[in-house]
Amino acid sequence: MRSQYDLNSMTKKLYTVLFAASLGALLSSSLFAIEVEVSGTKKIAVQISAFQGADAALAQKIVTEDLRRTLMIDPVVSQGSYSVAASVSGGSLNGKLTDTARGSEVFSRTYSGELRKMAHEFSDDILESLTQVKGFSTSRVAFISGTQGAKELYTMDIDGANIKRLTSDKSISANPSWSADGSSIAYMSYRSGYPDVYVIKLAQGIRTRVAGFPGINSGPVFSPDGQQLALTLSKDGNPEIYTISTSGGSPTRLTRTRGTETSPSWSPDGKQIIFNSDERGSNQLFTIASAGGEPIRITTPGTYSAEPCWSPDGSKIAYSTRTGGGFCVWVYDIATRVAKQVSPGLAEDPSWTCNSRHLVYSNNGSLYLLDTVTKQSARLDNGLTNCTEPAISR
Repeated sequence: MRSQYDLNSMTKKLYTVLFAASLGALLSSSLFAIEVEVSGTKKIAVQISAFQGADAALAQKIVTEDLRRTLMIDPVVSQGSYSVAASVSGGSLNGKLTDTARGSEVFSRTYSGELRKMAHEFSDDILESLTQVKGFSTSRVAFISGTQGAKELYTMDIDGANIKRLTSDKSISANPSWSADGSSIAYMSYRSGYPDVYVIKLAQGIRTRVAGFPGINSGPVFSPDGQQLALTLSKDGNPEIYTISTSGGSPTRLTRTRGTETSPSWSPDGKQIIFNSDERGSNQLFTIASAGGEPIRITTPGTYSAEPCWSPDGSKIAYSTRTGGGFCVWVYDIATRVAKQVSPGLAEDPSWTCNSRHLVYSNNGSLYLLDTVTKQSARLDNGLTNCTEPAISR
């Protein structure tokens, strides 16, 4: 019989799950960068000129909302420092960004494909050309929602469009994680009656159980090369960090402690894994070589740190920490070893976008985007409630 563990020894995320169970391409040469400083709450004013052609109104709306969502650009109808114009025709979009002060063209580029894709790519090019910050408008978000009475797995575009329900298990799903190429999602589910780990290949619609060992199987996260998962297993005793092939097989144990280890996250080069552990009493962050070795403590303020997420550029770690009546998101700078709160209020489940500046998080059943530099956030509306555990594709 598969064993269960004392809830008091589990981290916040495993505690919740067990409790409920018991119930393009590079930019073209014509696109060059103009770096504009964006600090505090100051934003770059960009005038949106009327788009022309078929589906122009929809394309203009998408670009306008994309730019607003960056929290770095203020799309205006007149008197912007820069202006944006576009024409849409025959499955292509020709977009242009102009420096209105200098009267010079910043870039002009033609996009092809589906309308939303073209508009999102244009938006990302605008952001990057003005700020040197990579855009994320083409990203998708995997998340958990309890809207239908069970905790099911969903995906959506970052603007809340194209919502897809991936599971209908009438059970508990948790811990979604994207593969680096965006083709697969790993997650934990109680669909068998026990916490098992599955991988869904999105294009084929194929779901495979890759970890169904006795006890806990949870918190899967893809390695950067997409060949392995780091995850928590308790098959040999208390919950520890392991790695396993994405196709299943025999796992490799990394940690050997008296505590509970959960929430692994890979470094971008795949050489290290950060996780949280309560071995020393309170929940704290540790790193370990992905090939094995001794865990190293990451010293952070407070008595409870969890849900670490390594930034794509390798320089920072976002995590949740308990403060008073809830959780807030903090960022730890690896070079300076300094941590600071970045969320404007309560927040948890941080997941970095591709640019290592913005991240998504959840709070009170809603999903949000956060600029960790200015500490401004924006809600990601999707029409669903009880949304948690966002994971964004890169």
